[in-house]
Amino acid sequence: MKRLPCILLLAATISTLAVAAPPDMDDIGSAVISEMNRARQNPAAYVALLEDIRSNFNGKFLVLPGHTKIYTREGLGAVDEAIRFLRAAQPLQPLTRSPGMCRGAADHCAEQACGAIGHDGRGWSNPASRMNRYGTWAASWGENIAYGKTSARDIVMALIIDDGLPTRKHRANIFAAKFNYAGAAYGRHARYGSVCSIDFAGAYIERGQPGSTLVAKNY
Repeated sequence: MKRLPCILLLAATISTLAVAAPPDMDDIGSAVISEMNRARQNPAAYVALLEDIRSNFNGKFLVLPGHTKIYTREGLGAVDEAIRFLRAAQPLQPLTRSPGMCRGAADHCAEQACGAIGHDGRGWSNPASRMNRYGTWAASWGENIAYGKTSARDIVMALIIDDGLPTRKHRANIFAAKFNYAGAAYGRHARYGSVCSIDFAGAYIERGQPGSTLVAKNY
């Protein structure tokens, strides 16, 4: 299966633009799934979050409190394009949090703690093989990775805006109707401060669940 490209989503903390408290590593992964579901289930309401950051742009620079300037590749263009997408998007079923997929995502975060980037892991592992360590995926899979973010909202907003990636593949994964399950994990990263790995699947059976069947949910 073709591996998905990874863009370094380092540009900015783009939610409330407040100074972030130290993150709780254990909670952010679950919060990322909840935040993606908020966007999937009510995309039109998510528009307000993106509109809030528009006034903080000066050309291609996002100006944070304290006058710190963060360079973005597209500036307001990517934000406005994301707003148009959200206004036109239809609500989707929520993603079910998978413990096994979260463990696979956590493995990848641990492997990248020393500063590695990208979707490949040790022993040439990929997202599909990492998910299969703790269960079995079916139908479809995908992965998003974000670096340098300190909150679940920052992570999800950056992936939805997808600055610098014209195909917006990270956004496409979040809003893919074919995905019903997700796992996410968050950890420290030597180069960028933090890494968040998010896995998606059309169907997933957890290891050790007798009598379960591999059936993709269609709402």
